[in-house]
Amino acid sequence: MWRLLAVAACCRALSLSSSGTAQRGQQRGQQRQTPLMMAATMKEPATVAQETGGYFTSSRPEDRRVTYEESAVAKPSFKVVYVVLESQYQASMSAAVRELNEQSDVNCECVGYLLEELRDPKNVEMFKADLATANIFVGSLIFVQELADVVAEAVAAERERMDAIVVFPSMPEVMRLNKLGSFTMASLGQSKSVIGDFMKQKKSEDQGSFEEAMLKLLRTLPKVLKYLPGDKAKDAKSFLMSFQYWLGGSPENLRSMLLSLAKTYVPEVAEIDFSPETADLIIEDPVLLPDKGIWHPLAPRVFEDIDEYNAWLDVEHGVGDEVTVGVVLQKSHINTGDAGHYISLISELEARGARVVCIYSGGLDFSGPIKDYFFSAKSKQPKVDCVINLTGFALVGGPASQDHPKAVETLNSLNVPYLCAVPLVFQSFQEWQASGLGLHPVPVAL
Repeated sequence: MWRLLAVAACCRALSLSSSGTAQRGQQRGQQRQTPLMMAATMKEPATVAQETGGYFTSSRPEDRRVTYEESAVAKPSFKVVYVVLESQYQASMSAAVRELNEQSDVNCECVGYLLEELRDPKNVEMFKADLATANIFVGSLIFVQELADVVAEAVAAERERMDAIVVFPSMPEVMRLNKLGSFTMASLGQSKSVIGDFMKQKKSEDQGSFEEAMLKLLRTLPKVLKYLPGDKAKDAKSFLMSFQYWLGGSPENLRSMLLSLAKTYVPEVAEIDFSPETADLIIEDPVLLPDKGIWHPLAPRVFEDIDEYNAWLDVEHGVGDEVTVGVVLQKSHINTGDAGHYISLISELEARGARVVCIYSGGLDFSGPIKDYFFSAKSKQPKVDCVINLTGFALVGGPASQDHPKAVETLNSLNVPYLCAVPLVFQSFQEWQASGLGLHPVPVAL
């Protein structure tokens, strides 16, 4: 039977020698640290630690605000406010907005809120004030009920005035706030429609999550849209294209998403003619990783075949093969480049002689990639000696729903040690150490 193991037990399963572990001794007055320890204990900026952002975090939304300088030539402007569950989109969104301000014919102000920060009444008031002057609102993975209520109430008060609202998989009351022209969530499964019927059918067939159904819809977009009237098709396509850009996660994808929404729905921006030299820069097709694959920070590409990946490891990368560790990753961290904790763990395992196979999934069902990449195609036997789940989620399912029987079946078929780690995506290492409440309840519950 598969089993959940503590970190120490996992290390024993990996047969890691004691000589490779971090020593407790002092060296020149300081503790010796491995790369993984250094990444985990990186200090927060002093300005962040001075104010409380929520019960579990001292981060501040103001540190995520990106503004622009007025230029000699007046440019149309728009404002974006976003709320996300985790912080991995922060760097990509900020980089996208800075590039817009520096290289396009428009100016953009952008401010982001982590969901946890909205436990602080001061942040809620600031959030409402930002919404009062915003053109576009973006939300994703808003699954904490009491905080979803806060977001829904604040955004609903400004919904009619705002030019565009896009909310990706979240609680129903937040999803219903979506607004792009004639598009509402009634177009995606909450009333009779071609798209709604398609999503209900796929969810019934696959017993998947809402996110999985939307991913299938994205792949069959051309077939669905041809049945819709022109205006409805245009607005529905805008939503689904925005979702593709969001899933892509890179600064280039997010830049294109913001400009596409602004050019279509923000009147001040829609009225201008963009200069030819910036036209190609502004809106590009979404650049997406494969729905599932094998990722390595030093590899030239994502591999979709385990034999090709192993050949790359042997010929170009050169790693040990005494023990093979399977690692389950969250795609959004790879897309946005917020993968420092992944890189640290991979480097540490390889330094200790392990062969590492890192897989991801487009949604939150990792059973498929496990069957494709952790088993031998010929013998059907497991090719990994243990598995570490770094996603912070269950093996099958996310915040809204989980399929425990499917996860048990997958892990039983592997029958190797399984460690489900809890990443500190809601807290810094110092906040976790200092907190009387311990780990944030959301990752613990997931």
